[in-house]
Amino acid sequence: MSDEAIQALVARGVLRRVEPDREAACRELATAKQHLESAERISEDQTGALAMAYEAARKAIRAHMRANGLRVSGSEGAHARTGEYGLAAFDEPSLGNHARAFDDIRKLRNRSQYDAFLVETDDVAYALEHARAIVAAVEADLS
Repeated sequence: MSDEAIQALVARGVLRRVEPDREAACRELATAKQHLESAERISEDQTGALAMAYEAARKAIRAHMRANGLRVSGSEGAHARTGEYGLAAFDEPSLGNHARAFDDIRKLRNRSQYDAFLVETDDVAYALEHARAIVAAVEADLS
C-alpha cells in the first residue's frame, strides 16, 4: 500500500479518516465473497453477473478501507473514488492491474444499467477474473 498515495487522496478530500473497524470490514468482505459466488453461479445472466462481480470488488475494496480507518468523502462519485483508493492501496505490480480493471468494470456496469448496453460473456469473464483477485487480496491483507 502506498501511504503517500493514500495521504494524497485524504488531502484532496477523496477520502476521510474514520475509526478503523476490522469487525465491520470482515463482515463486508464476507458479503463481497457471497456476491462473487453469486456472480459465478449466474454467469449466464451476463448483466446480473457483471453487476454482482462489480459489487464483490467494490465491497472488498470498501472492507479494506474500513480496516484501515478510511471512508470515501461525499456521495457523488463514491464508486469512482473507491476505485482511486483501490489504485493507491493495491499499487503492487501484481495487483495494480486488477485495481485498474475495477474502473473498467465500473464503467461497464454503468453502461449496462443506464445505457442498455448488452453485456457479453467476455465482459463477465473479465469482471470475474479481476473481482476474484481483488477479493483474494483483501482477504489476505485482513488475515
